[in-house]
Amino acid sequence: MRFVSGGITAVLLGLAVQGVAAPMASAADSPAVAEARKLQLPDVTKDINDWSCRAEAGKEPVVMVHGTFGLTSYSDEDPLDRWGRMAEPLKKDGHCVYALQYGVGLLDTPGVTEIEKSAAQLKTFVDGVKESSGASKVKLVSHSQGGLVSRYYLKDLGGTDSANALIGLGTPNRGTEYFAAKVGALVYPAVKQMLPDSDFLKKLNSGGDLRPGVAYTMIATEADETVTPYTSAHLQGPASQLTNVTLGGKNPPSHDYLPNSAEAIAWVREAVRSDGPASPSFRPGQDTPDGTPSATPSATPSGTPSAAPGEGSGGSGGGDTIDAPLAEPTVLAAAVSVVLLAGAAFARLGNRRSRSGR
Repeated sequence: MRFVSGGITAVLLGLAVQGVAAPMASAADSPAVAEARKLQLPDVTKDINDWSCRAEAGKEPVVMVHGTFGLTSYSDEDPLDRWGRMAEPLKKDGHCVYALQYGVGLLDTPGVTEIEKSAAQLKTFVDGVKESSGASKVKLVSHSQGGLVSRYYLKDLGGTDSANALIGLGTPNRGTEYFAAKVGALVYPAVKQMLPDSDFLKKLNSGGDLRPGVAYTMIATEADETVTPYTSAHLQGPASQLTNVTLGGKNPPSHDYLPNSAEAIAWVREAVRSDGPASPSFRPGQDTPDGTPSATPSATPSGTPSAAPGEGSGGSGGGDTIDAPLAEPTVLAAAVSVVLLAGAAFARLGNRRSRSGR
């Protein structure tokens, strides 16, 4: 879940976020690929959504799934902020990399419609990726709400036939107690579904967290200000199928910064190249994309919580992650609708925006 300023500004001002037209399908595209291309995330680097890419043997394509409000807060900035930092090393590792935009709803804001509908869009996108790349399976890398979209796809839409791994970044698997989410639930269906006692989560989590044939690596950060408690980002299941990771130490990444965090990217690369979940013994370091040492997070090979800071294998340093400053509070002169009230509450409750040190 990402309560970011792009979506908030649109709510507060009653202005639609400017959409980007879907790329025109090539005359050579099959119907499946043409439909997938309509859903691709705009304004990305050349490493993402290259529909001429063909999957190498043993190198499944990677499909990236954004969170609530998508990546609109970065839409007018460096495309590297739109999965670019993660995509570059994955592409160098030999993977075709794709990213979709889903759940576009109120004021053209992505990631806000019912999660079931968003999961159906993910299915359409994955089907096109498979056909375009020639792959039989993909690996899903999902941030925040994107992890719930992916889990629903795997559980209820036959996704296990098309995906063999889910790497989650700050996914509210048990919901979030963040107060702003309670206000946002008045406006956005997807946010309502992420409250701890929602019918959606009860159904999703019934019958066990994991699906057969899928490896899970679930990454949480102790600095998560949006998914609270941060342990909601973990799942429960056997060590052969699941590794839970906690990024901690002196300066762990914020929720919004997870897709750009060197530590998180290193764990994603480890999970993507593994036949199962990421190895619990893996430690980021020289393996990060920029070659700089990073913090040592804790990891557990099962559904049990990882060690507290200073215990077990908890880390000690912050690598190149940064603390996200609180967004400037927005004062609403007069709340004339629930939409405006929700936007004001989001802003006042400290929407965090992470930057890469530019």
